[in-house]
Amino acid sequence: MRRAAFILILLASPAAAAPAPETSWGKAGVSFDQYRQDAVECGRQGYYLDVSQTDAAKTLVSASKQLDTVTQGSFASMDPLEYANTQQRIVQGARPQKQFHDVKQLLQSTVDQCLADRGYSKFRLTDDQRHGMKKLKLGSPERHDYLYRLATNPAVLAAQAVTATAQ
Repeated sequence: MRRAAFILILLASPAAAAPAPETSWGKAGVSFDQYRQDAVECGRQGYYLDVSQTDAAKTLVSASKQLDTVTQGSFASMDPLEYANTQQRIVQGARPQKQFHDVKQLLQSTVDQCLADRGYSKFRLTDDQRHGMKKLKLGSPERHDYLYRLATNPAVLAAQAVTATAQ
């Protein structure tokens, strides 16, 4: 239970509107149904990726166990300031933001590789395209259609291609 609370505290952040992405993936000539199917299947590969054996996950688990030891052990009877400092040192040592960033990068690279393997290419959205997307509700059919039209337009894909060094 304490581990779950620790993770929730680490994940807590101010709520903010998600900005329109700077990049997307596209493939000329793909049908809308295939485009959506590929997006869902590649998204699932990232979502279900087992990250439990990564260094990041092991670091967070270790920190969580250390916090449990401090909370349940004889440390709980120590001076409140020393107790809080000990907990803070454990959290700072784990560098949770870095660990979550590393896991996020792994998940994203899994999705990216899946899309690349299916013949999709990455392209950079222009400011106007991002502005147009911000007007559309996240997850709405209109937003899906808007992205699909961009992602299957050969001119957009050619002119806005993201090269391997520009990623």
